[in-house]
Amino acid sequence: MRRMIFLFILILTLGISAGTAWAIDAGSVEIHGFISQGYLLTDHNNYMANTEKGTFQFDEMGVSFSTQAADQLHLAMQIFARDLGDVGNNKVVMGYAYGDYRWKDWLGIRAGKIKLDYGLYNETREMDMLRTSVMLPQSVYSEIWRDSFSNINGIGFYGYTPDSFAGKLSYNFEIGAMEFEKDSGFAKSFSPRMNENLQLTSMESDYAWFGTLQWHTPLSGLKTKGTYYKVEGLEAQGNISMTDKDGKTTNSSVTFDVVQKDGYVLSLEYSWKNLTLIAEYSEDTYQVDHTFESSMQSMTAAAVNTQNTTQIASAATPAPGNNPPPPPKHSSQGWYVSASYRFTDWVESALSYSEYYPDKDDTSGDRKPPETRFSSWLKTTTLSTRFDINPYWVLKLEGSYNDGFGGINLAENSINDLRAYWWLFAAKVTFSF
Repeated sequence: MRRMIFLFILILTLGISAGTAWAIDAGSVEIHGFISQGYLLTDHNNYMANTEKGTFQFDEMGVSFSTQAADQLHLAMQIFARDLGDVGNNKVVMGYAYGDYRWKDWLGIRAGKIKLDYGLYNETREMDMLRTSVMLPQSVYSEIWRDSFSNINGIGFYGYTPDSFAGKLSYNFEIGAMEFEKDSGFAKSFSPRMNENLQLTSMESDYAWFGTLQWHTPLSGLKTKGTYYKVEGLEAQGNISMTDKDGKTTNSSVTFDVVQKDGYVLSLEYSWKNLTLIAEYSEDTYQVDHTFESSMQSMTAAAVNTQNTTQIASAATPAPGNNPPPPPKHSSQGWYVSASYRFTDWVESALSYSEYYPDKDDTSGDRKPPETRFSSWLKTTTLSTRFDINPYWVLKLEGSYNDGFGGINLAENSINDLRAYWWLFAAKVTFSF
């Protein structure tokens, strides 16, 4: 809490000191900062926070420092904090800290804690001033995954080709260790069902790599991009309680071994005067092997569920001579299209439509119970409006109509209250310098 208060005071002090400048130039060091406060409200369903009653647990703040240490050497770092429901809780972290050496146009090297290049907008998602919407489309840029998919501790190589009649190509390759916190939003993806309560005790991976290729076409304003990533050695351990339809609870220790975690994004953006058109498509493939060691909550439950416990143990530890079947492989699928238009210097609006399916082979929810079938998809129509009050202050208002609840942690909702159709209202004000 003290570090969050210190960061808030630092941003406020630097912002006031900035005067009429966009950034502070402290000698050879350039300083930027931002602070935002949002509000979320839903008519049904809690969305990543207690939104049915409305919540102000939706804020971000950060200060970045950069300097040109030499002709080809750039140094940068950011201090960052955010809160979204019970994720983040305004814990002050190092957003990034790296050195960037550009040897040639076709080869540059970054090393340290660097931003992940994923899709068109992951690298700049903290820069609220650069987009119209309050949130990026959740079908591609999940807020649940954000903490882990923001940066990587390692090294990156990048470069681009000179302009020609065919346009320009640029590439980026990053490899290193991702940060997976046991209490992060990404951890919630391991407990997707309402009858489960999961508390992770540890979560880590060996390494990950991301590669992107972007083509700036000869047509002015049109660019395409492809992203591919792969995470190796991801494992999580914790304790889980599962309640059956009779109200009996089984407590277990569990280990998740993510055998496969990879995916790709295909992106397209076209800008013409005040109009911007965007389309992105993504798939993420995951294969998770899990081992349970269960115990019952009470003697009565133990007597009733002894057979179930044996089944869990035998599934995790097959009889000698029997090879266990491989864990099932699933692929999620998401896409969106959007159009934004700036009407005046101070008003801009955007309309988007997105669809997300946690399992692209079960888009209709046939494999789920009827009461939670709509958790197999999320179809969202969003209207966003941005007001540039002055060069430092921006106000955003956003309304989203949602069909389904796919890709969202169901454990935050009561099965009796969950609805297939629901509205989300978001408001956000940001100060930046």
